[in-house]
Parts: sequence; structure tokens; C-alpha cells
Amino acid sequence: MSTLPIVPALDHVENVPTARVPQPAPVPRGSDISEADLHPLLVEFYRRIAGDPLVAPYFAELDMSAHLPRIVDFWSTLLFRTGRYTGNAFRPHLEMPGLTGEHFERWLATLEETLDTSHAGPNVERMKSFAHRVASSMQVRLGILSPELNQIGRR
Repeated sequence: MSTLPIVPALDHVENVPTARVPQPAPVPRGSDISEADLHPLLVEFYRRIAGDPLVAPYFAELDMSAHLPRIVDFWSTLLFRTGRYTGNAFRPHLEMPGLTGEHFERWLATLEETLDTSHAGPNVERMKSFAHRVASSMQVRLGILSPELNQIGRR
């Protein structure tokens, strides 16, 4: 019969380094947004919106397969100055009864969360800034937010 060697408990021994539990590496975010990233990014954004009980009703009747290319063109024009969007982004919002500041805040938070989950870089920050300015401008034009109290667009 063999005997086990007697080893002192390490928690009672001084100057012995404690074992370090390896921590998982942080999940790296992707690169900055390019024009090619806009379509998949916006598909993911509107997938998230569709699951949000506050804002989903405003998109429920919208044919996203037809509308998404216009939204991509809108962001492409803002971020990359492609000039592909020609239209009035404000007009459809006039026909959405009951919009409040809370709807715009949720839209912004969902967009920022979607961006931060997959991308990082100057274009991401520019897209967030543009989104705040668009949301702010629409709220002022809809009479939801007075120009004097306009804080949402300032980033």
C-alpha cells in the first residue's frame, strides 16, 4: 500500500502565489462600419425593433423587404455622402399617431445597442450622432419636443 506525501495546505503558506483562474477574453467587436455593412446591420436593427412592444407596432404593417433598401440608402447618404437617398424621411412619421419621446429614445437605444454589439469606430460614432440629430429634428417637427428643450440631439 502506498502512502500519499504530506503537502502543506497552500492557503497557510506565506509567499506562495495563489492560482489565478483564467478569465475569458473579452469578445472583440468588429471593425468600423463600411457601406457594405449597412444592410446586414439594419436588418439586425429592425429584427430587434420587431420584438420591442413599444415600437414594433409602428413597423408591423411596413413591408421591410421593400422599405429596407431606402433606409440603407438614407444611412449611406448620411454616413458616406453617396447621395443615393432622395426623399423625405420625415413625411412617413407624420402619419404615425401617438409618437412620443419615449418611442424615439427606444429607437435610439436599440440602434446604439445594435451598433455596439457588432462594430466600433469613427463611423459608428458618426452614425450614433446622426441618429440623435435625426430623432431630435423629427421630434421638434412633430411638436413632441420644443426647440428650446432639445437635448436628445446633442452628442
